Amino acid sequence: MAARTNSNRSFKIFAVTAIVAITGCASQTIQITPNEEEPVREERSKYGVTCHGPNLSEFQWRGPAGIISQSPQFRVHSQKLPMQRNQTGLLLVFETVKQEDVGGYFCTATGMDGRGHSISITLTVTKILEFDTPVEQTTNEYTDYTIKCRVKGTSNPTFMWSYNGLTLKEETENGKYSVVKGGLIVRNVTHLDSGKYTCRAFETTNKSSVSGSTVIELKVKHKPVFLSYMEGDPVDLYVFQSDSVNLTCQNSAEPAANMTWSFNGKFFINPADHYIVTFNRPEKLGSYTCAAANNLGKITRRFNLIEGFKPKTPKGLSAARVGDNYIELQVDPNDKEDELIGYRVEYVTRVVEPSGNTFESFDMMNFNTTEGPFALVNLKPNTEYITKILARNRAGNSEYTEPIVVRTSPEIVNSGAVAALSGGFLLGQLLTVIAGAGAGALFAARL
Repeated sequence: MAARTNSNRSFKIFAVTAIVAITGCASQTIQITPNEEEPVREERSKYGVTCHGPNLSEFQWRGPAGIISQSPQFRVHSQKLPMQRNQTGLLLVFETVKQEDVGGYFCTATGMDGRGHSISITLTVTKILEFDTPVEQTTNEYTDYTIKCRVKGTSNPTFMWSYNGLTLKEETENGKYSVVKGGLIVRNVTHLDSGKYTCRAFETTNKSSVSGSTVIELKVKHKPVFLSYMEGDPVDLYVFQSDSVNLTCQNSAEPAANMTWSFNGKFFINPADHYIVTFNRPEKLGSYTCAAANNLGKITRRFNLIEGFKPKTPKGLSAARVGDNYIELQVDPNDKEDELIGYRVEYVTRVVEPSGNTFESFDMMNFNTTEGPFALVNLKPNTEYITKILARNRAGNSEYTEPIVVRTSPEIVNSGAVAALSGGFLLGQLLTVIAGAGAGALFAARL
């Protein structure tokens, strides 16, 4: 009952709002709001129309089944509306539009002179498109498959599909996808084609347009496939004392894969697709193996868990060379037992805006070599850079060195004299001097 009361209130607000604009038009006779003589409404929607006019009374709505009651207990009923000034009216309410409501509706009223007034509408009800389609469909890999999408009844709608943000509506005979009557063809299906496809149907008549959509999940039967690539077999993983490492064997499989795990050749129970090892004693180090299998195949991954040692912090950080747009850094060589794979340089510059505000610009560069110097390029001229460096090995990183401040050189601007020298007669004379074999040639050039 509360829901009906709210519904009635919403119709009242709508109707009164619409009528405010015509208040005071005493010359007008009976009319309707909204002003639609042939309204089209979708099945299961709500609908309300107001019959009103100045100085009118004895309003009444009639429909295909006769006089429409003013009792709110009926799905289709009428109700009086409080209105401003000399306006009066009667609201026709459809709590839920149904197919049986199709037809003509007449509103009658009596004027102050006793004359009758009437107005009519013809209601068209469009049906909601309902789908007769499995919401989950399954196929095998490396085949062509048609994802089925059908609409109930005698409709003949137009279909459009979407998948992963891609709109599919082409009725082609080749390519990955083709929209056909009754479905979507997916050619050479792989496990990457799994997912949710949205089927949209549109039906248009000379009076209305209706649409609907449904989501269909396509499952592709396939053997397990790892979701992430890890380099090496086995995969070497370094762990520090009291640290934890995640051995991941996350995979995609249809049907879902069964997981088995072993450590140094001995099986242990773990149904999950990952395993977390906390290194708190040497016995945790060694070889771990996971296997994911279903009735279509099996994949395995091996891990070699190794105790890691961070390299020592580099020493002797200094600037080897400086230009107007580059800085070359150098450090003393690390010990061989650090087993370095490279260095990382962090450099920061302070930027002062015209307003006086200061902010720091941070950059970082990895060098996959242990041979210096380590060049920072594309820098600004005559600018201070706060630089520091750390060493890297397969287990981790060292601490950063203490920072040093390096200023790039001022920008070099060629003078006009130099430009003339580089492009004219003087340059030829200079080359002659350089090519000369002795002092005599140099003297001749000066003359």
